[in-house]
Amino acid sequence: MNRLGNMFGLLVFSILLGGCETPQFQTMSLLDSTNRVVALQAMSDPYGGKGYDHPVFLTEEGMIRLLQGVRVERGLLGTSRHAAFSDTEIGLFAPYFVKGLEKATNEEMVTFFETAHIDSEHDLTTSGGLFVAGGYLYVVLSNFSVKTRAWQDNERYEASYRTRPLEQIDPQPGRLVYEPQEFMVESPDGEIGSRFKGKPWQVAIRYRDFLSHSFPPKTRIHKPEAD
Repeated sequence: MNRLGNMFGLLVFSILLGGCETPQFQTMSLLDSTNRVVALQAMSDPYGGKGYDHPVFLTEEGMIRLLQGVRVERGLLGTSRHAAFSDTEIGLFAPYFVKGLEKATNEEMVTFFETAHIDSEHDLTTSGGLFVAGGYLYVVLSNFSVKTRAWQDNERYEASYRTRPLEQIDPQPGRLVYEPQEFMVESPDGEIGSRFKGKPWQVAIRYRDFLSHSFPPKTRIHKPEAD
């Protein structure tokens, strides 16, 4: 009850502070390390006002299998397709995603943020989130390996993008797809974003149908420790 009261207070404060801008604030931290963040984030008008299906209970093994099928598609007619998450990322994020979906209310989604240094002046930033609604698992990528300057305004970089993982830094052409394709929802309802501010890449998955099928076992993923 106290948590719901705190969420309501934060929502009112965000609306007063941001005016008509969609409020974005984290309600619970699940992982907060130097270069990775996983948290719950309250959403205004979740799933068109109907709310998410949370809490949802999945196993880590199930989450790993689901994330392994998410693909980034780029190029003319989708000529380039590759995994959205590396095995290392899947092994690290999966338990936090499972925990997040278990703890989320029907107004919260799980979000993540990750940076990787590529040289002394630049980072690569990947961020997004996931939620379950209408019986589907939605995976969202707001930023995918976006090159940013490591020396840019730290307050803005750390306090803004780190805590606002659904915000697009530099929108890129492309989309998310799912393999096997028979479990991908072609025209899902409830995607986040708008035509005014842009929509991140997102894919909806028939996750229950997928997890109920038997597939040949894949290579076991090592679960690295959070740094």
